[in-house]
Amino acid sequence: MMTMRKTPEAGGFEGLNDHIHSNADSIPYVLPMTAGYLLECAYGPYRLTVSRRTEETARMMALFAYASHIRALPLVFSAWTASTADCVMVQAVSLLLPSGVLTIGTVPNLSKTRCVPVSANAVDQGIATLLDTQLMPSRARMDAGYVRQRIARSADMNRSRILEAGERGGAIIRALGALAGVPWPQAAARLIEGGVL
Repeated sequence: MMTMRKTPEAGGFEGLNDHIHSNADSIPYVLPMTAGYLLECAYGPYRLTVSRRTEETARMMALFAYASHIRALPLVFSAWTASTADCVMVQAVSLLLPSGVLTIGTVPNLSKTRCVPVSANAVDQGIATLLDTQLMPSRARMDAGYVRQRIARSADMNRSRILEAGERGGAIIRALGALAGVPWPQAAARLIEGGVL
């Protein structure tokens, strides 16, 4: 989270330039933008009032989404449907992945339950593609597509730097945290530990 303080002598905000990068596809720009997008999806205009725990969860989800554009990670985010905001964040991050599986159930351990695959046929997928390519798609579809493209472009641009640390999931997450700067290394460590807050 960025803190700003109005300084009368400068007439501006102190701390504002700390997060401005000339390259909008840089890791220090894309990760906070992604976390902010997830918070906005879930909390709308109240996104700046959420707890540190929720901010950290959004950071971990942003790291996960970005790292997934480098390599698929053996990691799952889950949310109880009683928390609408948590479910919205899980759904939003699922739309940012290059590929993945979204699962819903009424029990916490889905590995021992029957699974009903939901798979649209070619006609239905064509309709969904049409919605994505229309002149004015819905804001939610347009925003998710834009953020996913930004993450993919940034991941492609930074792939070699990220993979210098190694190709395993933990190394990728750690490298992203280090390249993004504070507070991302802490979020990366939590994500590697299993996301326990």
